[in-house]
Amino acid sequence: MNLTISPLMEYDADLAEQMGVLLKDLSSHYEGEVVPREVIEDIIESPWHDILVATNDEGKLVGMASVSVIMGALVNKNLYLEDFVVSHEFQHQGIGSKIWDAILEYGRQKGCRRLEFTSSGKGKKAGAVVFYQKHGAEIRDTNSFRIEL
Repeated sequence: MNLTISPLMEYDADLAEQMGVLLKDLSSHYEGEVVPREVIEDIIESPWHDILVATNDEGKLVGMASVSVIMGALVNKNLYLEDFVVSHEFQHQGIGSKIWDAILEYGRQKGCRRLEFTSSGKGKKAGAVVFYQKHGAEIRDTNSFRIEL
């Protein structure tokens, strides 16, 4: 399968619908609803955020990743990975590895020093920890905190 991985450059209603369906494979918080146009356009317009989309020859969305450049004090820049998912029907075909490589290259092009992300590694994400370790990520002894606003 030929795969195209690139930042989303313009809103596409069909792609927004496919993204909603794909996000169901990422989390039970998603029910397949279309990703709102405003959300996608805000990301596209931002110089610090992107959605990397992976499509096959037929234009079907098979995977995606949401990434953000985080600015630290002085000259530190890191890349933060938020949503990274490959469609359940296309897993175990090397697509995740290709998207992963695209994420790392994206961060290098943006001048980032490191990639940071969290993963629960629970439920349907249990294979994620193995995937990340296989691709050179180390589990850090730290806590992840969240406050709902």
